[in-house]
Formats: sequence, structure tokens, C-alpha cells
Amino acid sequence: MSKKTREIRLEAEERWPTLYQFLGAYCHQDWPEDYGTPEAAVDAAIADYLLPMRQQVLQEWRDWNSTRGAEFDPRSAVNDGLGVYVYFKEPSDARQFMNLVYDKLIVSVRNETSKDWKP
Repeated sequence: MSKKTREIRLEAEERWPTLYQFLGAYCHQDWPEDYGTPEAAVDAAIADYLLPMRQQVLQEWRDWNSTRGAEFDPRSAVNDGLGVYVYFKEPSDARQFMNLVYDKLIVSVRNETSKDWKP
């Protein structure tokens, strides 16, 4: 692992620990065998995380998105930082994946809380 990769990973572990664990534990290198698709891996994570933890993931996602997610090419921040082992051909692919994560999380939280809940 390069020094830059280690720095990106350390930043994610320190600034967004719940988001890091949420994605890394389910979108790891074995996700194709375990879940079939990245979307199914995210669905499994959502099913396993209790409401307060999903709310924390959403809050950290928003912070991540306003910093690393706002970069032109967020692939390194997603792959190296958050431990997601999904190949993203284009920067927009990584952005779409992270938006999918947010969308699925917000729907799951709103289904258990008020419909206008915001992180």
C-alpha cells in the first residue's frame, strides 16, 4: 500500500469511521461471491445496521460528500479511503455508487422515522 493510499485510508477511518465500516464490511473484495452486486451488498449492510447506526452513516456520508466526494475524481476516496472493492471505470461511476448508498440509506431511515427526516 502506498503512502498516499495509507493517508487516504487513515483519514477515512478517523473522520468517517461508521461510513468506513459500513462500506468496507460489505463492499469488500469478496462482495461478488457474497452478494452478487454492489447494490445487494449495500442492501445487506442496511438490513444489518440498526436505525441509529444508519443515521450515523448518513451524517458521515454528508460530511464525506462535502469533502472527498466533492472532488472531481472520487474513486480513490471511495476505493482506497472507504475500502470499497468495486471497479469504477469513470469518476461518475464512483459518484453514482455513493449516491446510491445515500438514496438507499435515506429511504430506509425515513421508513422507520418521519418522512421528512434529514441527517
